[in-house]
Amino acid sequence: MGNLTRRLEIYEQIFQTYGPGESRCQISQLALLLHVSERHVQTLIKQLVAAGWIAWQASSGRNKKALLTCCIEPIHACYQSASLLADQGNVEPLLNILSFGGRDANVEFQSFLHYSSESRLRIAYLPFHRELEVLHPHHSQRRTERFLVTQICQRLTSIEQGLVVGDLSYHWQANDDASLWHFQIRNGVRFHDGTMLTAQDVTRCLNLLIQNTCWQASFSHIASVQTVAEDSIAIRLTQTDWHLPRLLARAEASIFKASIFKASPSERLMGSGAFSLDVFSSKMLRLNRNPYYSHALAILNRVELWVYPEWAKSKACASNKISLEIQDETRIIGSDWRAIFLKIENPERVNSSRHFTFEDTLECARLFNDLSAVESHGEQVEYGDYRKVKEITLCSIIEENDAFSAWLSFFSRYPFASHNLTPELLGTIDLYLTHVRREKDFDKASAELVALHDWLCEQGIMRELKHEAFTLEVSERLNGSIVNGYGWCELSHLWIADSYAFTFGN
Repeated sequence: MGNLTRRLEIYEQIFQTYGPGESRCQISQLALLLHVSERHVQTLIKQLVAAGWIAWQASSGRNKKALLTCCIEPIHACYQSASLLADQGNVEPLLNILSFGGRDANVEFQSFLHYSSESRLRIAYLPFHRELEVLHPHHSQRRTERFLVTQICQRLTSIEQGLVVGDLSYHWQANDDASLWHFQIRNGVRFHDGTMLTAQDVTRCLNLLIQNTCWQASFSHIASVQTVAEDSIAIRLTQTDWHLPRLLARAEASIFKASIFKASPSERLMGSGAFSLDVFSSKMLRLNRNPYYSHALAILNRVELWVYPEWAKSKACASNKISLEIQDETRIIGSDWRAIFLKIENPERVNSSRHFTFEDTLECARLFNDLSAVESHGEQVEYGDYRKVKEITLCSIIEENDAFSAWLSFFSRYPFASHNLTPELLGTIDLYLTHVRREKDFDKASAELVALHDWLCEQGIMRELKHEAFTLEVSERLNGSIVNGYGWCELSHLWIADSYAFTFGN
């Protein structure tokens, strides 16, 4: 029975990396993934083929990639074997295989008892037009990746209807000049693998964040982050900032488990959010409901994002979709949230031959074609990458769930100095940002931030070229779908209006 449990664990590793359906891979890649020899991989392949879990079609020639097909969900492969043991009344070995991959056998046994067909599972599908990039709070720039990070991980705070509320932290307080903040961390919060999330985990992630080259400028005023008690951290600043809790609600400030994204390709983002990351392949991403979640548990059992590259030809960038079936009755939900496309330049340096940098989105490419002259040069850069700024930048800003922190972060990060602005202009930008952080009243601070935006436009340094409002196409049977600042909706708030949505399965 131990061999069966081990085979299930091996198959799950393969399935999580290559996903359902057909993929191309080499024996050497599987050996690296499973930490075994290539000879042993060949033995394992034979066992998995014999079990009917995979199909394997080898290709002749050295370093040729074989065709690997994952034929069944790992948990369903487990249930097939468990059903045979249940029929025989062998409860002890049944519980043993249900605990494969470190699962709680008692919890899985309850799921097994309710297991009958996929129709009983509460699953939502997200058709998408491109392969997803790596999910990591410090490296994800694109809005869908950042949205998914927020569904997998928690932050110290979150923004709800414009207000800062607690997430991992239930209380925070600043000293008299807001140069020192203390955050109290909830007890009993667990990562997706069941291990406890501690104040040390929060300190570690925030220290990595303030050292990250991409985000350093947003958090440059943080002098130190320290654990001061088992459930408390202290953040010391070099200048007053009454709005630090709002900044810490952003996706890049997410708290994740250590040791991810190292040499092993099986490593994946693990947080403590409403959903855990189960499968991340080139064709699909799967999120499972987190039974350890510290807030209200999600009603959906599972969310799957499937990649359809052909959809990119007709899909509008500002539109997304969530359905329950391939052919589904849907409705369109509008939103006040939007993507804002910007042009940034030094207004005193206008030449007939100009060098543009523009983000690698379809909309920015169109804007470059519309704005550039025959003599102009254009360089496409990764979304959110400001390291290669030339004379003119075409970029965009997503306000996510908080326009204030989005613009504050953007103005802090964007390298205006790269446009050779005068010291007076650069000093004015810094002075505005300092005034925003020093203003305790949020409405007055927001007005200061708007004033900086308007001043940049008046000086000819920045211009808003276009707004794109987000829309979400949602199944008629899905309720709770309010479009958020990422152009999606909070997945943990969704529920299905059908009668089967109220049967309690996995």
